[in-house]
Amino acid sequence: MTNILSATPDGGFDLGHGVMQPDAAILRDGRVAADSFWSEAQHAAERDAIYRRCWLFMVRAEDVPEPGDYVVRDVEICGVSVLIVRGRDKVLRAFHNVCRHRGMPVADAPCGKAEAFRCPYHSWTFRLDGSLKAIPNQRRFPALDAGDLGLAPIAIDIFAGFVFINLDPLSALSLPAFLGGIAPLLEATTLAPFTHRDSLSYEVAANWKAGLDPQYEGYHVGTVHALTIREISVTPANPFSEFRKMAFAGPHAAGWSQGNPSWRPRADRIVQSFAVQAMGALAGRVAGEGYPSAETPASLAIFPNFMIHPGAGGWFTQQHWPLTAQSHRWTAHYYYHAPITASERFAIAQATTFGRDSGMEDFMVMARQQKGLASGATESFYYGEAEMLPRHRAAVIRSVLNGARADMRSAA
Repeated sequence: MTNILSATPDGGFDLGHGVMQPDAAILRDGRVAADSFWSEAQHAAERDAIYRRCWLFMVRAEDVPEPGDYVVRDVEICGVSVLIVRGRDKVLRAFHNVCRHRGMPVADAPCGKAEAFRCPYHSWTFRLDGSLKAIPNQRRFPALDAGDLGLAPIAIDIFAGFVFINLDPLSALSLPAFLGGIAPLLEATTLAPFTHRDSLSYEVAANWKAGLDPQYEGYHVGTVHALTIREISVTPANPFSEFRKMAFAGPHAAGWSQGNPSWRPRADRIVQSFAVQAMGALAGRVAGEGYPSAETPASLAIFPNFMIHPGAGGWFTQQHWPLTAQSHRWTAHYYYHAPITASERFAIAQATTFGRDSGMEDFMVMARQQKGLASGATESFYYGEAEMLPRHRAAVIRSVLNGARADMRSAA
């Protein structure tokens, strides 16, 4: 069996193209090739073997609640624009956002509500279920069968309100099978009550895996985050902010933090102190509905690029989307209970700003690291034993890419 939750990182995994094992050498010593963070060949291989084959988180189901509601999301490494729309039958579907006439996107806005989708080039019109509704001057297309020219579908599924798509038309792996043993941890992420959301997005001058690394370990916290989360995470008993527990399920992983239960804002941080008090009052008002518990992982990693964390006042999700071999797009969503007072609104704004500032500390380090790795000064870098989550991810990716190359040789 594969994708089973385990305390060890060496379990088999399946992304839909056969059972694999994480690379044994990387798991053993943590040594990773430096060019895996800047090689154009690796970037292309990850595109084809991972992003075109894996289930990818897109949106929450509540983002498209009613018939006609839609969102557009780009998988930029693949050059794909994904249109996700709720049909009149209330079924959620995904399509390539491409008109079948001449390839024009049929939806330009990132989200909206539509009765149908009309191509802005020649006005071909598509129903919410993707079928072709109308071709202007259709008599001039006598050989076309309109029934075969609907929007090209993309596999879509929903788990616990999380909407995933899969760009591989031949994938035999269902979303539940892909999630495997990590599914109960994902299901326990109760985002629905948190109806207020702040969103951020930045382009980062670093490989997407470099972006994920700080979210997978606490080793850097004491050095990088002196102005933000160091006091929250680092204690004399745990000076390197190590996870107290780690678990792995196929390509996915989770880490539980020890944290600093005695942390309170310093007396000279008046704004933060006020915000923390106001956030506590908000939690009391809603009787703690949906909040993370002591058994919630500090980092829940859904392969390849989706992360969920307990946040200040709720939850925090992020994704690191590859753009080039040396850059990626970071998108983050901060979930809170809806504020009803000025104090609560202020507390939420402060919490999101604090999260942004912590992220910026990471981004500055990532960009400098990227230059160092791409300089060619070193052939490899290392993940220590306390950095087992990123070590495991590197071992999974190495096996996936080796398997993809073996498939190509077999096909030849």
